Amino acid sequence: MQSETGEYMVTRIEAYDIQERQPRSFELYEEYSQRPIAEVIRTRRESFDKADLNAKRELLTEVEREVKNFCTWLEDTKDLETTTAHYYSASLKSLLLGLPVGVQVARLFGTILDTQDRK
Repeated sequence: MQSETGEYMVTRIEAYDIQERQPRSFELYEEYSQRPIAEVIRTRRESFDKADLNAKRELLTEVEREVKNFCTWLEDTKDLETTTAHYYSASLKSLLLGLPVGVQVARLFGTILDTQDRK
């Protein structure tokens, strides 16, 4: 039974294109926060760049709390399954810190800001 569930989850995950999933999480976050994601990224990146070690820890704690609250909001408001809500919320963590992690996220980070600058 467990292998069937695992195979089902892998199939579902593979069925989505990464480029289609990420913008959906941005849209949901913007709905949740009532702020444009580009504005959040810029503000957080500036705060993190200027912060000393203690302030960075506080920012990390704040983001952890926001990710958890966003996950709960997704489950309660959008009726998403726990695993899906966790995926959407956790995938935004580095962006909410203003820190691109990895090449794909760094490109995505740049694309978001470039797109918003053109508007």
